[in-house]
Amino acid sequence: MEGNTEAVLFDLFETLISEYEGGVRKVDRTGRNDAARLGLEHDVYRREWGARHRGRMTGEFADYKAVMRHILEGQHVAINEQVMQEMYEERVAEKKAAFTGIDPEVIALLDKLKREGIATGLVSNCTEEEVRGWQTSGLAPYFDTVLFSYEVGYAKPDPAIYRLACERLNVKPEQCLFIGDGGSDELNGASRAGMRACQAVWYLPESMREKTYGSPQLVRPMQVLQAVAGQLE
Repeated sequence: MEGNTEAVLFDLFETLISEYEGGVRKVDRTGRNDAARLGLEHDVYRREWGARHRGRMTGEFADYKAVMRHILEGQHVAINEQVMQEMYEERVAEKKAAFTGIDPEVIALLDKLKREGIATGLVSNCTEEEVRGWQTSGLAPYFDTVLFSYEVGYAKPDPAIYRLACERLNVKPEQCLFIGDGGSDELNGASRAGMRACQAVWYLPESMREKTYGSPQLVRPMQVLQAVAGQLE
C-alpha cells in the first residue's frame, strides 16, 4: 500500500466489537439492581464505581471483586462473597457477548492488513473480566501486539500506552494510524502521541456520530485502508 503507515492501532470496544446490536444491549440489564444486591444506594454505587475508573483500568485493583470490596469497605457495608461472585460471573458473560456478532467487514479488514504486511496492535482500556472473550473471538490471530491497560499499567489517553505499542511494534508514532470510536479521549491522546487518528463510527448510532473529535470519521471498516494509504488527508 502507498503512504508511510507501517502500523495500525485499534481500540477494542465499539471499534472491533460492540456491546450493542440493533441499538440495544446484547445482554439485557432490565430489572437488575446491582447496588441493592450489594446493600448500597444506587447513586452511591454509581459514584463509587466511577471514582475507581482509572484504578480499574490501570490494574491498581487486582480484579473486579477487589473493586467491590474496596467500595463496600469504604461505605462500611458487609461483604457478601456469594453475591460478588454472581455479579462477577454476570459481568464476564455480559462482556463476552460483545465478542459475538462481529461485523464481517472488521475481519476482512484485519485480514487485508495482515496480507499487506501492515503491523497491527490493540490498545484497550479494560479490566480482566471485560476481555475474557478475546482469545476465542477470532480477532486475536490478526494482532502483532495486544495492550490491555490493566496489564500494562497505563490507560488511554496517557501517551505512555501509545508509545509502548510503538516500541513493541518497532515503529515510530508518526508511522502509526490509530482507529477508535473516541471514548476515553483516545483520539486526542493518539494525536498528542504523534499519530494520525481516525474515528470509527460503524458501531455508533447516528446521534453519537455528530460529536466530532477533529479526526476523520470512518463509517465502514474497509475505509481504514484509505486512511492507511493517506487518501483521507
